[in-house]
Amino acid sequence: MNENNFKVSEEDNKKRLDKFLSEKLPQYSRSHLQKLIEDGFVLVGGVKKDKSYKLQQDNKVSVLLREPEEVSLEPDEKVKFEVVYEDKDLAVINKPAGLVVHPSDTHKKGTLVNGLLAKWPKIKSVGEDPLRPGIVHRLDKETSGLMVVAKNNETFFWLKEQFKERKVTKKYIALIFGKLTKEEGEINAPIGRVGMKQVTLKRGRGQKKVTKTREAVTKYKVLEEFGDCSLVEALPKTGRMHQIRVHFAHIGHPVVGDKKYAPGKLLEKIPSKRHFLHAKELVFTALNGKKLEFKADIPEDLDIIIRGLK
Repeated sequence: MNENNFKVSEEDNKKRLDKFLSEKLPQYSRSHLQKLIEDGFVLVGGVKKDKSYKLQQDNKVSVLLREPEEVSLEPDEKVKFEVVYEDKDLAVINKPAGLVVHPSDTHKKGTLVNGLLAKWPKIKSVGEDPLRPGIVHRLDKETSGLMVVAKNNETFFWLKEQFKERKVTKKYIALIFGKLTKEEGEINAPIGRVGMKQVTLKRGRGQKKVTKTREAVTKYKVLEEFGDCSLVEALPKTGRMHQIRVHFAHIGHPVVGDKKYAPGKLLEKIPSKRHFLHAKELVFTALNGKKLEFKADIPEDLDIIIRGLK
């Protein structure tokens, strides 16, 4: 490991720590530098700080550099997931919570893709992105539930077109804070990005900061109410990153356990190790024209929360 030391100039005063390092060490990705900060390899005046820490002029920043680990596409039999259905063209799997879908700068190995390659080695060349073989759509790390995986390119592009034309039905179950005024409704709010968060324009704190805004529509239906929480079925008509979580936060009813989009005071009311979101139903048409429908029961960790509320 090599140590690098920097002194904060007047020009860099009040600059975020991670942005400062990205400018000083452009050969490394911002996500790698943020991981160094998180792991305590970056000190400001000898003290560990958060990545969003605003630097002060004359601060001394020391960085103990370690080289980023190579992204791995090695098959990994230790990655576990349930196969709900498979044929020669595709497979439908039930992804457990806590499993990242594909390798990236922040998750080099041990992803769903590594597990898929161990079970179906031939999918390595399927798709448009070598880091996402067979992956037509994704679920967040903490979201459990159903995903379809293509085993050949003909199926991959067939499914991709169905998702693009919104012919695939995806139903989720979510536990949200508060009670909705309507039993059924639709949230129609464009989603963009501010920093590392997905946001609606209403929550963007200045439209100039919001980038890559895209249409986003989520339909919902209240299934049951428990005191200050509601169990809802969510049906996203579009497929934006974090869409369901962002949309419910946008209307003032964030998902239980969502550490990214729910206020800390709410999170304390119902302790949960992950956000309460599960992809419970998936309906699409196979290459042979057959309509395929799948359902996945709510997993035990989420069911425990429901039983507790009851």
